[in-house]
Amino acid sequence: MAALPPLATVEQLEDWLQVPRGSAPANTCAIALRVASALVRMEARTTFTRRTDELALRIVDGQVRLPGPVVSVASVQVAGQMLPASGWWREGDDLWVTSPPRDTRRRAVVTLTYGFETVPDDVLGITLDVASRGCVNPLSLRQESTGQRSVTFATETLAMSLAQIEKDKLARYRDQTPVARWGR
Repeated sequence: MAALPPLATVEQLEDWLQVPRGSAPANTCAIALRVASALVRMEARTTFTRRTDELALRIVDGQVRLPGPVVSVASVQVAGQMLPASGWWREGDDLWVTSPPRDTRRRAVVTLTYGFETVPDDVLGITLDVASRGCVNPLSLRQESTGQRSVTFATETLAMSLAQIEKDKLARYRDQTPVARWGR
């Protein structure tokens, strides 16, 4: 799988830092954005991209939980049989099968388009906050002094990590679709 692009651009980071465009070290900003984006995606457990996939998902009492946000469902197969449009319906990020199989191990193979067309503003802000901490204070200093001048960066050094409040904000994006564990 190809590497995902950062969730923000260097230009957005410069705007966030309130520095003139082109004045921030581009390589440092690019690395900080890649690291911050990876941290955000890992915590949220989603890529924040739009994609089309064919997924095998568990059917529970006729319900199939889809990863969201769902844009469209192209097809649904159960037990190797393509279901007609009258054999299923979608409500938000849930798909319902009119005649669920009796075998509880059955899966619905669903072809769907889902995910985010653009990065949500709160996710963009968190990504820019984390990246800016890496750019502004790359050595994770708490305080720096030169002669009589002293600069305090933070009472708690976070550097390139997520604060608890940022993790809490990302929790709502976590995919709640049940994951099958094979071989256990």
